[in-house]
Amino acid sequence: MKPIISLLIIGFIFISCSNNEIELKQVYDNSFKSSVRGLYQVNENCTWVSGTDGFFMISRENDQWDFIRHDKFSHLDFRDVHAFNKSEAIIMSSGDGCEMYKTNDRGESWGLVYENHTEGIFFDGMDFWDDNNGIAFSDPIDNQLFIIVTKDKGNTWKKLNPIHIPKTLEGEAGFAASGTGIKCVGENTVFIGTGGGKKSRVFVSNDRGKNWKAINTPMRTGEASGIYSLTFLDDKNGVVVGGNYLDSNSTEGNCSITSDGGITWMLPATPPKGYKSCVTNNKSGLLLACGRTGIDISYDKGLNWKHISDEGYYSCVLNESSGWLFGRKGKMAKIILH
Repeated sequence: MKPIISLLIIGFIFISCSNNEIELKQVYDNSFKSSVRGLYQVNENCTWVSGTDGFFMISRENDQWDFIRHDKFSHLDFRDVHAFNKSEAIIMSSGDGCEMYKTNDRGESWGLVYENHTEGIFFDGMDFWDDNNGIAFSDPIDNQLFIIVTKDKGNTWKKLNPIHIPKTLEGEAGFAASGTGIKCVGENTVFIGTGGGKKSRVFVSNDRGKNWKAINTPMRTGEASGIYSLTFLDDKNGVVVGGNYLDSNSTEGNCSITSDGGITWMLPATPPKGYKSCVTNNKSGLLLACGRTGIDISYDKGLNWKHISDEGYYSCVLNESSGWLFGRKGKMAKIILH
């Protein structure tokens, strides 16, 4: 039997904006020791969470959570999770090597669906175009992003051998900060953000990974710098965030926006505050970004950002009326949009 957690609210803030009033209910649960980076929201009553030390959480109505821990996963850091419904989900580990597991019974049992311990493998994130077709990527092997795809709801994965993909630059790789450095858009397009090299780029494919082009962005470059997360409001308007993890208070190159489907990127007029590890949107025009320097929001497609909290979180997720923030060692907050 999975224990059920009822969250204790320890504080809340209201942020009034011209578009919405945002309520953050800050909560903390000492029994949940995992640091969370994997976060996926099926709907307002079902959110899947994955993290370190074999911990998982799945939300249900009235802000109650099923709390799960499997000892066999205690050595793994699950940086990304994708859920299909309240019962089915896939989790992806990051670090030296990758293991991916799928559950069909709400986390009671997990089956291994992909494993790769090749030297240099470090998976950064995954996403799906639809319930059947998905894609995941690792840091480069032999100067080329390592990409796998599934066509059967994640039950099996195969290495993708693109017809054309640009070589990666020296030091260039992805970041597994929140599993959101990859984003599927529409029926066939996918974006991957990179950094760490002389250029921070967005790799774009419009045919599900067969052909790619790499587009330069004005994001910060160099060690620990670049694109950590990206999201698209529609097929034209997108936002990437990041900056420099080691210089987290700097706003230099920590956000870029596109209005032409990723062909060109520009810096915002007012950037978010400092380094950001995750960005998401509520499908109705609100963008929210989080990181160790706090939380920022934008209502104009990322052109201007407003800092609303200094509380640091790793990952965030939104639907039209609510969402969640997760961070270190049980730190969480519910987002309510009025």
